[in-house]
Amino acid sequence: MYKLQKRTSPIQVLVLGLLVLCSGVAQAFAHSNIKLQRPATFLQSSTGTSLPLTLKRSLTIRGGEQTEDETETTESALTPTKSALSMSSIFACIGKSYGSALASRPIITKSVTASVIFGISDYLAQKFEAKFDDKPLKLNWTRAMTSMAVGLLYFGPAAHAWYDMIFKVFPGTGLLSTLQKAAMGQMFFGPSFTCIFFATSLWQSGQFTLGNWFQKIRQDLPGAWLAGVGFWPLVDLVSYSFVPVQYIPLFVNMCSLVWTIYLSVIANRGSAPKPE
Repeated sequence: MYKLQKRTSPIQVLVLGLLVLCSGVAQAFAHSNIKLQRPATFLQSSTGTSLPLTLKRSLTIRGGEQTEDETETTESALTPTKSALSMSSIFACIGKSYGSALASRPIITKSVTASVIFGISDYLAQKFEAKFDDKPLKLNWTRAMTSMAVGLLYFGPAAHAWYDMIFKVFPGTGLLSTLQKAAMGQMFFGPSFTCIFFATSLWQSGQFTLGNWFQKIRQDLPGAWLAGVGFWPLVDLVSYSFVPVQYIPLFVNMCSLVWTIYLSVIANRGSAPKPE
């Protein structure tokens, strides 16, 4: 039976990093001028420990100073709040750094982000395939690196150009404009990306010919397109209506983490991996 590895893998570290990155972007967008303030005025107790003013008054009314055990309990209760504020500040800083990278080097930033997410998606796809086949995971690095190359060299630059163009053709965030942009994506961008993904999957498995590629498109593109119709219009509705233009590729990349797992399974179905 397939068993999950107990040690932390590099891919898991990357997933955690992406979650931190996206949390930072969200924090930076929601609180662009975030200022952390101390939630209460602190006083010194007889033990030298800082106590909130409200807690100090409460202890005085009850008729006694705080004991050492109570002091430790109070500090423990305050620790999660301080930690949350600290993490919020860290996320905001990460988000601002990512926003600065988008502003200075938009194509490179989006391409590297897509590459990392595509690599994670293919790793997870291989993991699911091994689990479903009841076999131990033997990672096909050629396949994973090919997926990363697709994100780096095609999806990142193409998504940047596509969203820049689509907002010029259909400006605005109204319902009609959103539906028009979503329809264009389903008719052109989505199918073209899927075909490129099929081609690279055949290439990395050593089975690419124009005949095999056209056969793969005829066999799997209609089903993949229909599945995408139930997924991507919802993503488009949210991204075009609520997400700033510069962050749409990042939002779409995070959504494509799930989609690319499915696409990787479909693209590599029936392909024998190259021996390592």
